[in-house]
Amino acid sequence: MKPIELEVDEHPHSGEVNEQGDFVFYLYGSNECDQEFEKAIETLIHLWPLQTEVSIKINVKLKDVYNDTYEMFNAGGKIQQVDTFRFEALRKDCQWIIDQINELEMNT
Repeated sequence: MKPIELEVDEHPHSGEVNEQGDFVFYLYGSNECDQEFEKAIETLIHLWPLQTEVSIKINVKLKDVYNDTYEMFNAGGKIQQVDTFRFEALRKDCQWIIDQINELEMNT
């Protein structure tokens, strides 16, 4: 039996950027199954007993990582000094991405 893959486009809920720049978040699911994630989980429950690999891929946009972090850790448009590491970790990762893109050769 071939591996089974599910892919979901989601927005993070209550995410947090740690000192290593990792974005840790949870996705809300319910038994009403009216969203992509809930439908994927309901499907997985039925597939896990099968003798094949089952995986779920969750797509999250980078700007949602920033927006979620900003919404959780800003106070009137300002961030507390204790939370600056979260934004610095995002800045470093974003700068790394920009540097990598700048090094790409364009095929003409």
